[in-house]
Amino acid sequence: MLWHLLAPAKINASDTVTVGAYINDIQNFNLNAHSYVIDFYLWFRWKNPDINPAESVEFMNAFDQWGHTTTANYERPIKLPSGEFYQILRVQGGFSHKFNLKHYPFDRQALSISIEDREAEAKDTQYVLDESGAISINPSIELPGFDLAPATLNILTKVHPSHFGDTRNQSNQTQYTHALIEIPISRPVYTYLVKLILPVLCVVFCAGLMLSFKPTYVDARVGIGITALLTLVALQITLNDELPEIDYLILMDKIYLLTYIYIVLGLTAVVLGTWKLDKNAEHLAQVMNKDRQWLIGLSLAYSICMVILLTNSII
Repeated sequence: MLWHLLAPAKINASDTVTVGAYINDIQNFNLNAHSYVIDFYLWFRWKNPDINPAESVEFMNAFDQWGHTTTANYERPIKLPSGEFYQILRVQGGFSHKFNLKHYPFDRQALSISIEDREAEAKDTQYVLDESGAISINPSIELPGFDLAPATLNILTKVHPSHFGDTRNQSNQTQYTHALIEIPISRPVYTYLVKLILPVLCVVFCAGLMLSFKPTYVDARVGIGITALLTLVALQITLNDELPEIDYLILMDKIYLLTYIYIVLGLTAVVLGTWKLDKNAEHLAQVMNKDRQWLIGLSLAYSICMVILLTNSII
């Protein structure tokens, strides 16, 4: 992006560059590293013979640049019958985008490729979309664990709050024409309901059994609650090992927190019932009735909260 400070190109005020892209493949999606590898074709058409946007293109969100390969289809740009110059690049490499995981595992993400011209500012050269088809995607692409939506290519002006040391620029900002490719992805809802939510619901069901046992079976009731609690902790640790370090609660954290509250309140009801029986064994029927009330109340409250959490994330 800073090369234009050293060797500015000869650019006309009216220069426009037509851009388009074809997504060939998506590989090595790494949620922990917020990265992914994309194999795609990127083409340019332009009229000014003094510029070559295929050589001055820069990827602003490149990841592990040493692994990037960019291959031009033609040794030199060719001239089309329309009078435009034309070049197509095949790009293979990693890109990065900080994923928002608040709704994990029902989050919707976008794999992005951020493109700018490192030699020309927005006032000198503007990208425009290829009207004959700005972007398309290989219909045979598969990204295991995700559903793909149609890709988009948008043109905008990116403002950098710096003049990059160029004293000729009197303002403290520089504008570049910017092309942004986005490939929306999402996880299959029913698959992840079974994989991540169903085990938690099984733990909740087992934990609820401690309030179904006769109050005199104190050891069994407490044992069920403690086992359910330890199982939930193990499930959460396993999930966290698969996710990057983040400073906010994701959907699954909220579900685990809600389940912790359910189990702890159930154990509290067991302890309260045990204390009451220790004082007077004649209160057995009263304690059993109270346990049923606890079970119904906790289960109803838990179900309502789960529906709210899942609805807000899925819809």
